Parts: sequence; C-alpha cells; structure tokens
Amino acid sequence: MKGIWLEEGQLDYRDDLPMPVCATGELLVEVKYAGICGTDMELQQGYYQFKGILGHEFVGRIVSGTRQGQRVVADINLGCGECQQCQQGLHRHCPDRKVIGIKNRSGAFAEYLAIPECNLLTVPDGLPDFLAVLVEPTAAAFEILEQLEDKIPDRVLVVGSGRLGLLVAHVLSSAGTEVSLLVRNAVRAQHIQDRRIQVIEDPGNMLFPMAVECSASQAGFATALKSLQPRGTLVLKSTFPDLSEFDLGAVMVNEINLLGSRCGPMQRAIDWLAEGHFEEPSIQTLGFEACDKAFQYANDPAIYKVLLHP
Repeated sequence: MKGIWLEEGQLDYRDDLPMPVCATGELLVEVKYAGICGTDMELQQGYYQFKGILGHEFVGRIVSGTRQGQRVVADINLGCGECQQCQQGLHRHCPDRKVIGIKNRSGAFAEYLAIPECNLLTVPDGLPDFLAVLVEPTAAAFEILEQLEDKIPDRVLVVGSGRLGLLVAHVLSSAGTEVSLLVRNAVRAQHIQDRRIQVIEDPGNMLFPMAVECSASQAGFATALKSLQPRGTLVLKSTFPDLSEFDLGAVMVNEINLLGSRCGPMQRAIDWLAEGHFEEPSIQTLGFEACDKAFQYANDPAIYKVLLHP
C-alpha cells in the first residue's frame, strides 16, 4: 500500500508498504484524510525516536466487519485492557499503551490501518471530513474542561496561537470563559473564528487565574508562568524535554498548580464540532507523494491545517 515512512528524520513516500493485518477485535480502516500536527513534526525531529508510519489525526471509512462503510475517527490510545489503569477506565495511562502514529503503532499516513473496534467512533453525516480530522485535537482541548470538571475560571490566558492553541481558545470561549490569546505572529490571528477571543501581543502586567501553555516553546512556558496569579493553574499542553534552565522556584513561592493535559473525550469533541462551533478553517490538501512539501506547508502560519490523502 501507499504511505509515508519516517526513519532517522527522513520522510519517504512509499508504495510498497505491507497491508495491516487485523488482530482479533480490530477493523480495517481506509484513510480519507490525515492531518499534520505539531507532534508529527516533533517526531520527525527525533522525539520518541519513532520509526514507521506517522499520523494520528484522521478520518476514514471502515472496510471490514459489521460496521463496513461507516466514517470514523479514533481514540489513538490503545491500552492493554488488563492493567489497573485500564480496569479503571484510564486506558490513556496504561503503562503498556500503544499510541497510533506516535508510540509502537503504525499511523494514518497510509492507505489503511487496523484499529480496535472499541477505539473507533462514528462520524455523523453532517460533519464534513475536513472538520472530522480535527476531532482528536479538539478532544485534547476538551480534556482541560474534563480535568477541571467544567469549573473554568472567568479569565484564561492561552499561550500559543498554533493549531492546538486556537482550538483550546475556541473551546474555552464556548464554555463561557473570557479568553485572552497570546499571538506572536499576527498572521495566526486570521484563523480566529470566535470574536469573543481577545488577541494580545504581550500580557504585560496582567495576571490570570489560569494559563494554558500551547506554544511548545520555552519562551511561551516562561510567559505563561509569570502571567499567573498566586495559586493560579498552569495547564501544560506542550511537551518540554528540558526545562532545566528555568528557575521553578516561582511555582513553589506562588503555590502554582501544575496540570498536565493530553488526550481527551472524543465523543464530546465530535458533538461540539457537529454543532457548528468551529467552521472549516484554512486548509491545504496534498497527496502522500508530496509529503516533504506538506511538512513545509505545515510551518506556514497562513495555513491552519495541512491534510494528506492517499
């Protein structure tokens, strides 16, 4: 089959990849579109030392079993189903979990992939493919609401106006909180659809009860931390391999709550997108064979999302 192979930082389009073999309880899914996200770009740069087929944001169609023909997205975390975490419904924290396109599991930058049926969620007819691709990152945004049991402060600072940061800002705004979005690159602001979101270039002396770090930059982390009120909450949506240069004494002195936040509720994200809270953004679509160009486009702030298709 056709797909994109990553090895030692090199992306290669291939047409000789083996077809996936479905294990018991798995279904074969034909990929329609797969989105490039920041994690894919980090993996290309060496994060997790990943080797294989990338891609975890996708929409596809089931081609085997009783659900044949259904459009689906997937919970990307595959737990063992037997450990204490899985038994408590926390499969995303299974110590032996596999993560589609990220950790020990082939991803969606290919024509087909095999996925456990329990991980597949049906996409409603009214939700177009270009928005269905965004279900996984939208769910990550909703995880903040899940973790805080929907008790979001009246004011929130979102640091980082990339793909995830914009979704976080839109989700929090739709929940009724006043969102200030830190935008360093003015071009990013054109992707904002919710006009209640306040665009700021510098928080200055403003202090917030909660800040969400989505920039994946050390400068963004520092800005989020210094913009918090005492006993505020810092939500980390970015992966930081090294924060050794930071003096984290402020976390102790100001009694800051640190909240790591990762994947989230897929069905809640599907419902939110289907209700029309986020319209189709600026998208560039390319075939798998144009993978190098696609990853270049993914760095263009004028393009919200780059989608790959077979």
